[in-house]
Amino acid sequence: MKLVNFSVTNYRSITKAHKINLQDFTVLVGKNNEGKSNLLTALNAAMNILVYYGRMGVKATLRGRYSKEMYNWERDFPIQLKQRKNGLESIFKLEFQLENDELSIFHREMGIRGNENIPVQIKIGRDNNFVIRVPKRGSSAYNKKSTEIADFISKRITFNYIQAIRTEGMALNVLRDVIIQQLRTLTENDEYNECVRKINNFQQEILDKIAFQLKEPLKVFLPQLNAVSITKKTDDFLNRMIRNDIEIIIDDGIATSISYKGDGIKSLATLAILKDTMPSEGASIIAIEEPESHLHSGAIHTLVEVIRNISKNSQVIITTHNPLFVQQNVIKSNIIVDNGTAQSARNISEIRSVLGVLPSDNLRNANKVLLVEGEDDIISLTKILSFISPKISSALSSNRLIIKSMGGVGNLAHDLADLKHCMCKYFVLIDNDKAGISAIEKAVSLNLLSEADYKVTMCNGSPESEFEDCLRPCIYEKILLDKFLIDIHSQKFRNNKKWSERIKDVSQSQGNRWTESIEKSIKLSVAESIPDRILDINDVIINEKSGFIFGLVDSLEKMIDL
Repeated sequence: MKLVNFSVTNYRSITKAHKINLQDFTVLVGKNNEGKSNLLTALNAAMNILVYYGRMGVKATLRGRYSKEMYNWERDFPIQLKQRKNGLESIFKLEFQLENDELSIFHREMGIRGNENIPVQIKIGRDNNFVIRVPKRGSSAYNKKSTEIADFISKRITFNYIQAIRTEGMALNVLRDVIIQQLRTLTENDEYNECVRKINNFQQEILDKIAFQLKEPLKVFLPQLNAVSITKKTDDFLNRMIRNDIEIIIDDGIATSISYKGDGIKSLATLAILKDTMPSEGASIIAIEEPESHLHSGAIHTLVEVIRNISKNSQVIITTHNPLFVQQNVIKSNIIVDNGTAQSARNISEIRSVLGVLPSDNLRNANKVLLVEGEDDIISLTKILSFISPKISSALSSNRLIIKSMGGVGNLAHDLADLKHCMCKYFVLIDNDKAGISAIEKAVSLNLLSEADYKVTMCNGSPESEFEDCLRPCIYEKILLDKFLIDIHSQKFRNNKKWSERIKDVSQSQGNRWTESIEKSIKLSVAESIPDRILDINDVIINEKSGFIFGLVDSLEKMIDL
């Protein structure tokens, strides 16, 4: 089971959020006070309410201490909307997707048919009572069995929310929750249940004995007293067993309780507890607020890899201000939170803008850089290199390798000098044309580049060539026609000039205007036309013109290993 999307309306600073499509690893980015944390607390409230409703059914209300920790209308409904007459509800929407085996179990247990998607809507008004609906389009049966469906979901999914402020108490609570989840599998074991029954009987015998001893003394004050009994509030042996019996000892030369460690160690311990945890059945969602809190830059690099590993077994949703956590391989996994709304990022530039990060600032967090000519090269190479090389894909995901645009070949020497100053290892990919070769020669003469530090986009049969020359035209022909009215099925496109000159000739011959900005826009569109998930590399690149790509892969893998 997976949570595939989530939205919230009228919750704290969020008056309306676009539907957030969730991936295996989703990153919420935004400026301070724009609602990132509120989105996570809203998700936390919705998931806990859903579990509570699944357990309690029609008896469930949001009254009492437990409920107000999850949601309180006075605290959580937007202040600026409280005076209006209508629309005084917070609304949470969750959509879950069942796996094939879960779907067949769902059909059997619920007695209703349907596809794998289950939408859940939670509404909470000013009385703090909530209403849960399962608004499945085309079927009212789902709503009638909302309690059973909530219970079905809650038994097959676990949710952990980790706040930005992490104390040793929070670390212990996370650990207790993890242990409870694992130990609860024992309740399905008959031998274990029989042992617990015997333990409870032994305990009750002691309590009955104490109660009997109390009867006579109490009768002095209560002559009408008939009996005294002592019972346990709960038979939940697991919770009682570990409630106060856990201490985390960190031995980093001296064995010390986590209570006496710094905030950074407490933070890492809280997250590391979840690293290799997988629920006994069903799925897991982990929401983490600012995982980089209290950590120095070296530890953040380690943490990026830890969280990536967590996302292999659990869905992970984080808020962050740190560009290291940005998912460059799947841009839509980054959600921009701005002015009370949330939507998937369209490109890296948007993310940089909202984080207030200049491209050069990324170099503070990376020591290996692939330098390319433009933003379009970043998009294309991220997709293609990640497919060809798992090693490069991992390095890009964890930001150990960054692809940086020099914003034009004329900036090569300047950017190489900056990289050298930042103590970065670097490699260059540059177009095989007069401007590119001239820039390379200048960098070599200045001792900024050696012959082992670069590749050029050499394509067989072309005296000059650029990256787009190696791409199959079927990838981008439709977007060129739809967006720019350029039909590449033209004789002018079939020659050995470099790609941008061929496109320019075709475009102008068909009555279209041509400028540098139009060329840049065309190249970005071509890069975005490459599928995010490549199935066969031969569907994307022309093998005979792509030797430089595989040479680039070899060189980058060697640089990563250094």
